[in-house]
Amino acid sequence: MLKKLLVTYKSISNLGEIKKMFIFFKLFNTIKSEHEAKDFARLEIESLFGKVEPILNFTDKLLEKPLQLFTQPPIRIQDTILHELPYGNVQGYFGIAEDNVDIGKLVKCLAYTREIFLVSENSQNPKSLLQKLFPDAKVDKNAQYFVKDNFVLFRFITNQYFLEKSEYISKLSRNEAEVDKNVEILFSHLIKNIYRIPASSTLTIGKRLEDYFAIREETSLYLTHYMHPYKGKFHPKMARALLNYICSEDSGLVLDNFAGSGTLLVEACFLGLDSLGVEINPLSVLMSNVKCNSLSANVKELKNCIENYLEHLRNRINLLPQEKSRQTLLFVRDANSKNIIDKSRIMSDRLKNSLRDKETIIPQVLIAKNLISEVTNDKKISDFLLLALSGTISDVARRTSGRFIDAFKERLNDLYLRIYLFQKLNETLKIKLGKGKCYIADARDMKKEISSETINGIVNSPPYSVALDYIKNDYPQLVLLELTSSLEQLEKIMIGSPRINYEKREIFEQLKSKDKNPLNLSKTAKKIVGCLISNGRQQAGLRTQKFFADMVESLEEMYRVMKSKRKCAIVIGNNHFLVGNEYVEVPNDEVLMELGEKIGFKVDKIVKRDLHKSSEGIIREESVLILRKE
Repeated sequence: MLKKLLVTYKSISNLGEIKKMFIFFKLFNTIKSEHEAKDFARLEIESLFGKVEPILNFTDKLLEKPLQLFTQPPIRIQDTILHELPYGNVQGYFGIAEDNVDIGKLVKCLAYTREIFLVSENSQNPKSLLQKLFPDAKVDKNAQYFVKDNFVLFRFITNQYFLEKSEYISKLSRNEAEVDKNVEILFSHLIKNIYRIPASSTLTIGKRLEDYFAIREETSLYLTHYMHPYKGKFHPKMARALLNYICSEDSGLVLDNFAGSGTLLVEACFLGLDSLGVEINPLSVLMSNVKCNSLSANVKELKNCIENYLEHLRNRINLLPQEKSRQTLLFVRDANSKNIIDKSRIMSDRLKNSLRDKETIIPQVLIAKNLISEVTNDKKISDFLLLALSGTISDVARRTSGRFIDAFKERLNDLYLRIYLFQKLNETLKIKLGKGKCYIADARDMKKEISSETINGIVNSPPYSVALDYIKNDYPQLVLLELTSSLEQLEKIMIGSPRINYEKREIFEQLKSKDKNPLNLSKTAKKIVGCLISNGRQQAGLRTQKFFADMVESLEEMYRVMKSKRKCAIVIGNNHFLVGNEYVEVPNDEVLMELGEKIGFKVDKIVKRDLHKSSEGIIREESVLILRKE
């Protein structure tokens, strides 16, 4: 690869002699925090492209050559560049590249950049140059070009824009025909509608799809990211940017050993990277695998199977007795129905207050679960149906009214259309999907699943010590779908479980080895655990100590599986415990940094990220700790 060169406009004395390409990166106007523009956006651009300098205001650049050449009618490139500018001190970045820059990769990979403008000497036919820069470009969909004198200006719209804005298509489209129409509107929007006046944000009736595109909000549940409710989701845009930094090449195997709902794995798929996930929660593993595998599903087969499945499900549910009295149940003749009802009673006792209208919903869920294996032997489709069923359980648990079968049909249609939508988008975007696979395994011991020195990069977000109760959030689904033989055991072995109480002797026995005891490896860990225990918060102190001990083992495993000279990015927030009348902050980021260095990692970068949450949330900031294996 030729070396990239950064220069400023003031150093250019004779534009006619320029043999380089001038590239302007315009950021999204939905970026929430200054640090995302200054840190993550720049980090990924420089990883994929080379050194750049910030653009504080695009107007400055439009007053200078070469952009100035394109400001006169009929081109008026200022109208396009200044349309929906980002807020904050940095609106974009500028750099100069050799004439073989891979624009296609930048368009397909960048997370925080919305548009790329490139100016070059028009030494050849613009169409030929476009084919060389970005072979998959579609003029008037994700690319435009303008010619002035001996120069050509290209405008490219990144994949991230279309992926994010597709969330509004999902919300407004009821069938394939509406998806088709709305996809065309999306691809033409930034080309034809930059002068359009959007409807008021307070308008509730009469909005058009284009009005939603103009809303300044950062969607994160686009396409398969939406497929199942999950607390504490990874931020997709940040996950993509970190992948661009730690694994900037086109190939390689990346890992998320705290896979959660699979956000990192999905973004790796969109980038064409193969990925592995490790999760101890079987429902999370199901989420991750379905989100990745369904992107490449045969939509015709999937639709036919869903229709067939729903028809059989209605018939089976109709066999259930419509009354709930004990007398009615005595005369149920259908053996399957009788077994379902008996099993429902047992599960109803276990669920207690976790599910409304248990007597009606539980039998229907059990019938739906059993039916899946009867209608298909395709693992991808059966997992898709199972995850949709799990999401429906979550839906009906929150709703105050509505039939289970209607909610299930609604969710299946929504999820199916998201797969159809992605494949329709991809007719233009030409994304070569990577393969994602998630395993039920323990981040503290991945030897059976992952060999040593096979991973090119790791991006993960461990539990924030005891911040979230993942078992409580997933409890109805885990029980009804029988995804684990023992919920109590699962909760006990999960890292960062907030409801497990520990005995001091138990922790001491587990941490006899000085090499495993975080209090011997981190001064910060020793200080904070001692503070909590000595001030009457013994369980908080012991849970925190156990979390740090678990992270020692997890970090050791991460170090083992990574190739040398590679990086891992850990996203972690700090906990807060009430001691007396004040909250004591547990600096998880500092502890993990100290533990990582003792294991052998070197600190590459630390980025602080603000969290935009309600006033109820205590965690206001998280850190991105990037470590390097020497």
